[in-house]
Amino acid sequence: MKTITKNTRTVYIQYAIPSVLGMLAVSSAAVIDGFFVGHYVGASGLAAINLAMPIFSLFFGLALMLGVGSSVVSGKLIGEGNIALANVMFSKTVIAVGLISLALIAMLYLILEPFLKAFGAAGDLLTDTSTYVTLFLPFIPFLMVGIVLDYFVKIDNRPNLAFSALLLSALINIFLDWLFIAYFKHGISGAALATGISQLALIFILLPHFFSKKAAIKFTRSTGQWLAIIKAGSNGASEFINEASVGITALIFNYVMLKTFGVDGVAAYAVISYLIWFSIMINFGISDSLQPLISKNYGAKRPDRIVKFLTYAFMSVLVSGVSIVALIFVLPNTLAEIFLQSNDVDAINIVLTFSTLIWPLFLFNGVSLVISAYFTAIHKPLPSGSIALCRSLILPVILVYLLPKYFGYTGIYLAIPVAEFLSMVLAIVLFTKLAPNKVMNGIEYSINK
Repeated sequence: MKTITKNTRTVYIQYAIPSVLGMLAVSSAAVIDGFFVGHYVGASGLAAINLAMPIFSLFFGLALMLGVGSSVVSGKLIGEGNIALANVMFSKTVIAVGLISLALIAMLYLILEPFLKAFGAAGDLLTDTSTYVTLFLPFIPFLMVGIVLDYFVKIDNRPNLAFSALLLSALINIFLDWLFIAYFKHGISGAALATGISQLALIFILLPHFFSKKAAIKFTRSTGQWLAIIKAGSNGASEFINEASVGITALIFNYVMLKTFGVDGVAAYAVISYLIWFSIMINFGISDSLQPLISKNYGAKRPDRIVKFLTYAFMSVLVSGVSIVALIFVLPNTLAEIFLQSNDVDAINIVLTFSTLIWPLFLFNGVSLVISAYFTAIHKPLPSGSIALCRSLILPVILVYLLPKYFGYTGIYLAIPVAEFLSMVLAIVLFTKLAPNKVMNGIEYSINK
């Protein structure tokens, strides 16, 4: 098995490049969404989409929790030679995600408008956000199942196929954005339909793999094992916490920006969110590629290889962070010009101020994501979840209310980078206590005992 025996640098590149490119495809699709909405609908359209994003973070987070948690367990089982149980984990996870998505969609249809009103949406902003969410919801099951399939395809040694699915989905989204928003002038409705329809590509490309001769992981019938799915999901809890907490934090930031700066503040935060999202997707692609590599070597008890994979990942996120910071300082106006019309002067000014103050976060967030992914892959959900909860919810929420009392409006902008720095410190402290050699010695001791 190449993930356990092949040269570590070669294997890392084979997994990391498709994973990062796939995440870049996803993030570029989101950026293109913002471009078309910003230029053909305006700042109000950007504000509406940004207000809707936290809702989808919940669905995305649940799919990640089960997809990542079950896939790393399956990776460990494959490393141990137990393919049959890995197949059961896969089959049950797909069923669970499908059922959960349908139940949540039904519930959300009932509470959508009161929910949006509670976080400050009113008038046209409420109408646009409700329209976007309502049209996108029917596509949620395809998105969630597609995410699960993506992770199991990677575990099944097909990272390039996973990348191809994400790339095609992004290209379809971009084309449909142009068709529905720019050509047919459907505005917010067009943006929702473009994004929703593009998710179908994940199913059409990834699902056939599990019925092919190349697949080691296949659908299988089995009674029981639901408790194992729940346990696996708890192992992926940090991914859910990351996404759900980002959504909650975004709701709170949207509320603060709406009360402080009005709709222009929400639109400006949407633009900044695209930049942060772009950075996180690159780093998430790097850390995500570690899941199958570490989980299989964890099962095979190869701490030396895990250390090498982590070293490559830390070097990669550092290069990514420095590159993004350089772009912010070299092209300070470009970010705002991509998404906003020239007459959205107030929103543009907020974006420029925001971007010059948040740049340190791009040097910190990659380290936290890599360490969190490492903990998930070695079945340590508590430290992984702690990092995710601190960086995505607890610290940003505390700081966005605390810092403005001492630094005024500047405190709003500083909340996220300060939260990322403190989270990185926490991640490094936890990592020193649970480094690969220490964890593996613990495993060997418990077995010998």
